[in-house]
Amino acid sequence: MLDSSFSTPDAANWRWHAPEPHQLAEMRPQMEKWQRTNIGLTHMKHSLMDGNSSLFPYVNLPDPAATAALVLCGQEAQRLAEARLYYADEHTTAASLAAAATPPTEPVSAERLPSPSGLMVFADPIGSYAVNTRTAALGRGGAPVQLHTPIVAVSWSLWSPRVGRVPVEWIANTVHGRERVHPAEHGIWLTFYTACGAALRGVDPGTMLHSPALGGTARARELVAALDFPGRPELTWDNETVLFLGRRFPETGSPLGTTGGWAQTVYTAWQLMSQTGEHAWTETEVVPRDRAGRKRDRRAGITGDGDVNVVRLRASHRPSAEDTERDRRDCDGRRPPRTDYRWEVPPYRSPNRCLNTRLHAVGGCAHAERIIRQHVNGPKGKPVRRPRGPVYVWDKAAA
Repeated sequence: MLDSSFSTPDAANWRWHAPEPHQLAEMRPQMEKWQRTNIGLTHMKHSLMDGNSSLFPYVNLPDPAATAALVLCGQEAQRLAEARLYYADEHTTAASLAAAATPPTEPVSAERLPSPSGLMVFADPIGSYAVNTRTAALGRGGAPVQLHTPIVAVSWSLWSPRVGRVPVEWIANTVHGRERVHPAEHGIWLTFYTACGAALRGVDPGTMLHSPALGGTARARELVAALDFPGRPELTWDNETVLFLGRRFPETGSPLGTTGGWAQTVYTAWQLMSQTGEHAWTETEVVPRDRAGRKRDRRAGITGDGDVNVVRLRASHRPSAEDTERDRRDCDGRRPPRTDYRWEVPPYRSPNRCLNTRLHAVGGCAHAERIIRQHVNGPKGKPVRRPRGPVYVWDKAAA
């Protein structure tokens, strides 16, 4: 996990180190509490005033940004309090990214959710974005610096635009486009989280940077240290989106934007987790919350059980250790890992799979999109041509 010191000799090689699964149960109460603190509300208000929001709840009151912050933080606190906890291992994260190279073809469905509310941490980033800034060096504005922010976790819940009896008008900029949300809409809310101070840890700690928040300049190490105070969660809200139920993801090549791409990966992870039987991709180990932790959760208003569901790719679906290590070496730890070596034939989508072939003839079956693992077709012993690279010969004796 993160600490306030720059322990990495080469800041350019800083990488996200996910917490141990059992630590997620301890991090969740801190994240939930932050949404209810004055400093958390103030931080959200300033983000909204700066235009850093994909969804803005407008209420006709004297201070719309402060009211919107109350709505957003209140909903997120409830989402986190009720969430079931998940940890996606390295291979599950990589498989989700590989399969998400093409968008889901099915309409967005709540049936894909592993739980009505959830919080999932990924072993590797599922996305990132870069912000160009400048150092505070003397001269013409300083040298350019690019800060990379990794997306490493997501919370979700079923969502509708109604907020009690208060009339709220939601303005949304989501994967489905920019629009005013109709009061009758229903969807799945996603909040994307980054690691606190992650972008700053990728630059030399002595670099002087412009800091509007401090009203001047400061070294990168000082900006990171300023984030290290009691109550500050290690995972911080970065952005959000809503997937409206019944709508579809844009087709391949459509401009998704950052939140759209992250949402596509998250939805693909849910698809992998929901497949069972012969099509199962994942297996789950439950790390139970200890008795003392459950008592602390209840006192803090946490209603989720606190157990952590560790989602791992099944052994038969994992790539070789050598291929995984090649991809790992090519990843800088701040952006999504490459999967070029891990899966020469990447996972792909089968848009209309029958779930009960015995009832297909009489129309009593159901159909759904399935994600299919790499496999080899054709006569045994014959050459197999893969999408990228040379021709390989399947040698059964050597397998």
